[in-house]
Amino acid sequence: MRSRPATLVVIEFGASWPRWLHPAHSGDVAVVAQHYEGLPTDLVAQVASRITRLSHAGWQLDEVVLVANGRTDPESSAARSVLARGLLGHLKGSRGCQLTLSVSEAHGRRATHELALLAAALEPVTLASNLALSVRVGDAEPVWSRPAISRPIAATG
Repeated sequence: MRSRPATLVVIEFGASWPRWLHPAHSGDVAVVAQHYEGLPTDLVAQVASRITRLSHAGWQLDEVVLVANGRTDPESSAARSVLARGLLGHLKGSRGCQLTLSVSEAHGRRATHELALLAAALEPVTLASNLALSVRVGDAEPVWSRPAISRPIAATG
């Protein structure tokens, strides 16, 4: 079975599809959307199950978009952090992959600040794993971005 590059879009309950992400972009797209207001941690289990099924079907995730619902309460923030770290853990095996944290501008500065703080906390993992990381607010270009670093190949001889 041959791997296919793919994008996974994870949408928290109450969040909307990010307008900047065109569903017709190249490659396969899978979506996990939390359709009910349950515990914020419920989405973690949904995403883990979906990633397992995609992996068994031969999908190779090279991009993940996590769309936040703007909630900044401690439970939502903690679940989002666990989810983002799990997604990075899955991407770690593939060099040059990207995680984008996204939120609608309608959720305000606090939600944007919360995602920027999460990105800063995730940065050491992305640096060590050569993964790209960005934060997008609404349709605008990323407000925070750290591209994957091309590491030179060591000379032998």
